Amino acid sequence: MHGELRRYLVIRPPGSTVGHLPVIIDLHGSGSSAEEHAGVTAASSWAMAGAVVVLPQASIPFQLIDGRPEGFAWNVPGSPLPGESSARRGPDDVAFIDAIVSDLIDHHGADPTRLHLRGYSGGARLAAHVIAAATGRFASACFVAGVRFVEPHAGPLPRILAIHGLADTVNSFGGGTDTRWSESVPSAVRRWALAAGCPDASTTSNTDHVVDSTYVDALDNPAVRLLAVKGAEHSWPGTSDQDHIAAFGVATDFDASGAHFAFVRDVEADAASAVPNDRH
Repeated sequence: MHGELRRYLVIRPPGSTVGHLPVIIDLHGSGSSAEEHAGVTAASSWAMAGAVVVLPQASIPFQLIDGRPEGFAWNVPGSPLPGESSARRGPDDVAFIDAIVSDLIDHHGADPTRLHLRGYSGGARLAAHVIAAATGRFASACFVAGVRFVEPHAGPLPRILAIHGLADTVNSFGGGTDTRWSESVPSAVRRWALAAGCPDASTTSNTDHVVDSTYVDALDNPAVRLLAVKGAEHSWPGTSDQDHIAAFGVATDFDASGAHFAFVRDVEADAASAVPNDRH
């Protein structure tokens, strides 16, 4: 891309092709890698369930925490990397993700109606810019531990799921004073809901593990949902990766990967019922 070699990892069911399967494009967090993120999120379980997971690799070498191996970070538009004072001019990672989507559709037969975007922490921040720039490109988007609002271009928004730990001290649920992370999670989610045309009110349920808030659109369809995970810090909720937990705190027993999988199944089921002949 622009003379630079970029890579992405693909995990898919044995013997399958990308066509006619849901495709989840999953963006790792700052200081991580595609391979590490695949392990943290148990990406292989998606392949066992009949989905394809595509994990792009960021290209900025970056060490988020002293003592951890150097990984990579995304260039989130307008946002400095942690520890830096100004945003970088490149690479254009929004264009990189768009190029991956085009490659999957044009050269690997991916169904353009079955594309789903997900990001964790810094990857979630980038995902917000991706869906804002490419409205109508994805069927759904999931932000884990990093939901931010970006004013979208005109066009239909995907269904949105945000998952965030109530005890997160890296990207605080209640927001903060840092310009990189000032808005609260509920405020960012609410603004996505308003952009999706939802009334300014959500329905909320409270379970042992999460506070579940859902905004519905004018047709009473669930459009934007927030799962606030009780006791969870910045770790991927439900992960069993002990190195990840040691770095980012309590993960709890709530299974973020499972919750996202159920969300994608619901999105695809609703799409199939709306256009019954669009699935083969």
